[in-house]
Amino acid sequence: MNSIDWQDVARRFSIPEGVAYLNNGSFGPVPTEAIETAVELFRTLESNPQEYLGIYRGRAAVVKTALGSFLGMKPDDFAFVTNVTLGMNMVASGLRMLSPGDQIVTTDQEYGAVENAWRFASRRRGVEIVRARLPAPAETPQQLYDAVIGTLTARTKVIYLSHITSRTGVILPVKAICEEARRRGIVTAIDGAHVPGMIPLDVESLGCDFYVGNCHKWLCGPKGVGFLWASPEAQKLLDPLIVGWGWVEDNETFLGNFEYLGTHNPTLYLAVEKCIELQTSIGRDAVAARGRELAAYARARILEIPGAGAQTPATADLSNSIQAYTLPLVSDFDFQAQLRERRIVVILGPEAQHMRLRVSTHIHNDTGHLDRLVELLRDAYCR
Repeated sequence: MNSIDWQDVARRFSIPEGVAYLNNGSFGPVPTEAIETAVELFRTLESNPQEYLGIYRGRAAVVKTALGSFLGMKPDDFAFVTNVTLGMNMVASGLRMLSPGDQIVTTDQEYGAVENAWRFASRRRGVEIVRARLPAPAETPQQLYDAVIGTLTARTKVIYLSHITSRTGVILPVKAICEEARRRGIVTAIDGAHVPGMIPLDVESLGCDFYVGNCHKWLCGPKGVGFLWASPEAQKLLDPLIVGWGWVEDNETFLGNFEYLGTHNPTLYLAVEKCIELQTSIGRDAVAARGRELAAYARARILEIPGAGAQTPATADLSNSIQAYTLPLVSDFDFQAQLRERRIVVILGPEAQHMRLRVSTHIHNDTGHLDRLVELLRDAYCR
């Protein structure tokens, strides 16, 4: 960590110097080298689409191998998809084993679009969704495990939940939950939108049936690149969401059903290779440690604000680069105007009886960015 020049890392992104970008939890900025790679490949592709589409599809297979190695997935077990929302729709809509009266268990901290996908599927299939209530902040992984496992019944056929929740940034004990689910014959589908590029990930070791991840958040890949992974045993459980050239009657395969969905732009996938190279050069453990370091710095200063409360645990086994807070409502301070004026990008706004703040730091950030946010909060609450 001490040998890494984080200012040099930040210069590899195209964020203007005056902008404090604290919202990787929504969209990660793409490294300049990856942007240039995608643009150049796109220009070449359009100079002769007939020739270069075939060439780039072959190169995409190489990048797929690199991504699989980085995240612990065999290339034959995952397909590129646009994002987690699409990937989870593929799972929710495609599961063949759901019947009326079955039950799906999830949590009360799931991402809204993914929640909608499962709600729609449950309505169509006549199954029930039950939500485990997660403590916020949680104190131990056991609390989270007990909340989920304690919700299971004899009718539970599927568990879907986030590996790291979008709302509070808590890391769920996914491996332990999946182990118990497998013992009970329950299918597990994990929303890994925030994991690739934030903390080290080995998908196969989790023991889940399905894992869906984004590359456009913490891996800082181009928007429009994610993946759907399925264990070899679980692949036969899914019908395709979209039927294209890869589908073969009476001889379906996982990649045939989910990887060959028609003409698309493969240059986005190819640019991900540069993002993998950047994080590999830093080291996955160092990336995660930097996230914890910045999160701890922000937490100490934000909790000095009168009325501030943490929704995210402070320990490394329960959180990393996303930290969520509540703050008192203020009627005479225009937060959005001040954020724009001070060029701070962060989730901050009124919600129910409080202000919600979510701070997402990454390798392009420094403590000065966080100081500017804290200064804004002091102007609002320390008058």
